[in-house]
Amino acid sequence: MENPFVVLGVRQDATGEEIRAAYHRGVKRCHPDAVQDESRRQEAQEALVRLNLAYAEAMRLVSSRQTGSVVIPDAAQVAGKLYEQGLYDGALRVLNKALTRDAAWYHLQGSILLKKNEAEAAHSCFRTAVRMDPNNALYRQCALNAAVRMRKQKTLRGRMACWARGLVK
Repeated sequence: MENPFVVLGVRQDATGEEIRAAYHRGVKRCHPDAVQDESRRQEAQEALVRLNLAYAEAMRLVSSRQTGSVVIPDAAQVAGKLYEQGLYDGALRVLNKALTRDAAWYHLQGSILLKKNEAEAAHSCFRTAVRMDPNNALYRQCALNAAVRMRKQKTLRGRMACWARGLVK
């Protein structure tokens, strides 16, 4: 997904009112009913869809700003560096402040969660990455690895619980 603020033509720190005004200007400019040429009507429809998605995302980001959350434009890069340094909790916190959540975002989140031994959550993230980019072999391999790890954890967990029950009796 594109940066919603760029699509709307406003600054990253724009207020809700500025975003609404830019959205209304954009709708007037690219509404399919305003286009007379039939061949350009489809382009106008696609532009309107992009504008609607950008508006919804920008308003979500503005409302999260007002509730105290901070959005970091290069959060995925910062989180990647923290991940490489072994700071998994910090990487996860920073990653959750990313502006957009694309397949690479879900892959990074899955990698972090896998390092934290949260295989089920990691598998879910990798599956989302695969759905967003089905031709990426790395995402598919990571999803498979997480599924295998998840099964092993469940099996070990089950074995340990049975063993603990045997000692208690």
